[in-house]
Amino acid sequence: MDDVDGGWDLIGIGQQWSAVQVCWAGIAGAMLVLSGCTNGDKAAALPTSSDSAAPTYPVSEDATVKRAYTAFVAMLDHADTLPLHSREQQLSALMVDPQLSRVLKRADELRSKNLTSYGQVIVHITSVIINGHEATLHDCQDSSNAGIMSRTTHKKINRGVKKGNTRAYMIKGTAGQWRVSKYVVLGEGC
Repeated sequence: MDDVDGGWDLIGIGQQWSAVQVCWAGIAGAMLVLSGCTNGDKAAALPTSSDSAAPTYPVSEDATVKRAYTAFVAMLDHADTLPLHSREQQLSALMVDPQLSRVLKRADELRSKNLTSYGQVIVHITSVIINGHEATLHDCQDSSNAGIMSRTTHKKINRGVKKGNTRAYMIKGTAGQWRVSKYVVLGEGC
């Protein structure tokens, strides 16, 4: 019979039956693999989640400083585009005065001149010196694909350099978070 008469399509049934057989064969095979073969010995206990958990290692202070600095630079890339009502709060998570005040002032200056930042700076940290709750970090950053552009026309006004020698002074707060207190551009080349 064909489908028009409301009967069964025998070709379709054959294909469905083959699919069911393949499915059951797969399930049976999986069950055999999961049950394993035994030779009468006791089965070994499976490891518990605590047995197989990856060991945790304390993050070095050096790595923490680098991570905080990298987040700071990423925030600088778009500080002027942060919402005005939460800009200071967002920036203060990564920087303190006098750097915080400088960045807020610069964001206001860019907006007043109808300019905005573009691109992304790539950090290449060359050294970190930690002295108690203070750190000095040197960076040979690549800002060649970042700069300032017109907010309306998107015409690029300037561009950074391939090797920009910078230094960041950082302070560790009471909660243990490192923040940039001063960021100094030393010039091109490093």
